[in-house]
Amino acid sequence: MMISKKTDKRYVMTDKKIAETFLALLDTVGYPKISVSAIVKKARINRSTFYEHFLDKEDLMAQVQTRLITKIVEGLPEVTVLKLDDHELIDSRINLLIQRIYDHKEAIKLFLSDKSDGLFTARFSVFSEQFLIDGNIVQAIDLPDVYVFSIFQGMILNLIKIWIERDFIETPEEFAKIISRISPKTMRLLMD
Repeated sequence: MMISKKTDKRYVMTDKKIAETFLALLDTVGYPKISVSAIVKKARINRSTFYEHFLDKEDLMAQVQTRLITKIVEGLPEVTVLKLDDHELIDSRINLLIQRIYDHKEAIKLFLSDKSDGLFTARFSVFSEQFLIDGNIVQAIDLPDVYVFSIFQGMILNLIKIWIERDFIETPEEFAKIISRISPKTMRLLMD
């Protein structure tokens, strides 16, 4: 049986090494000053090895951010427009989401800083738009989709950014309660 290249243990370890090296450089020198040459030198790999994994540093950044976002959102309890009154379900989703953000706070803080490429929020927005579409929430609100997306992305992402800027002064549980008080009520209000 042939092992897929992307599941081969050595491939996975090298991929992880490149990503960790990239994050270390991102934290120390910032995205504009990172080059593929700097990554391969610090990771102690060949340039061709880098290109087996990533197209360029932009692809590396996009993949690292997307992987992180996927870790944060995958497996969250599904919320649909029909379940907006299920407080236990919504609280469970929000608590899990906030705890995962907190668990990855250093990387998220870095991606939201001026050391990054400035695209983390846009990448995260793609996932939040999909949540609103999958849950039929967009269809239930009598506004153009673009405004519905903007309301929820702006509200939640800005609250998260403020929490991060305040250096996570509230515990994840306390912050989740804040989101739980705002988000479902806003959705229901817009549906009236």
